[in-house]
Amino acid sequence: MRILVVEDDQDLADQIAAMLRGEQYAVDVAHDGSDGYELGLEEPYDAVILDPGLPTMDGFSVLRKWRDQGLSMPVIILTGSRKEISDMKEGVRAGATNYLTKPVDLELLLEWLRGVTNSGGPSVRKPVLIHGTLRMDTQSLRVWKDDAPVRLTPTEYKILHYLIVHRERPVTANEIVQHNFDGDSVKTANEIPVYVSRLRDKLGKETIETVFGYGYRLAGGTAG
Repeated sequence: MRILVVEDDQDLADQIAAMLRGEQYAVDVAHDGSDGYELGLEEPYDAVILDPGLPTMDGFSVLRKWRDQGLSMPVIILTGSRKEISDMKEGVRAGATNYLTKPVDLELLLEWLRGVTNSGGPSVRKPVLIHGTLRMDTQSLRVWKDDAPVRLTPTEYKILHYLIVHRERPVTANEIVQHNFDGDSVKTANEIPVYVSRLRDKLGKETIETVFGYGYRLAGGTAG
């Protein structure tokens, strides 16, 4: 999953980005509103962490402009104080998904992100994803097939996670690259078949289907 962090406090932005990359998210960072707005238009982010008090364009204006452009990705606002009720109301009106107050609790932020990227909304969080005999723990970053642990590389894990989350439809190699690899992780759509082949070797060749003309999809199984 690919996350955009728009935060002008560079130390905080670096802390958040380091934590998320350690959890196998792809992360892009912007330190002002204009850059963050443009990135949000150019790249297909699965969620955004947004500070309202940004230079060049405030965070609420960024969010309103994204929503006006039809962008619906979840946006978590980082606010300075619980007393800023008017700001919270403005954020909700602009289309914010949720608020977290500063100083930021990184574990809580991670919980919210897992919720919105795993289940499409923060109210239903699924730390363990199940598809047939395949099980993925998104907290420990561990995977099992038929109750046997499977060792995956970070790239293999990201691709498998994306396939599980979007198991109801085929996904293209280009989509996998766009949503899972940032500018620091150079991957191309041409490389994805190699990693899919490695996943099939580890999980069973029948686990991932090739849907010709559309991409890849997890085969069979009951989702959980």
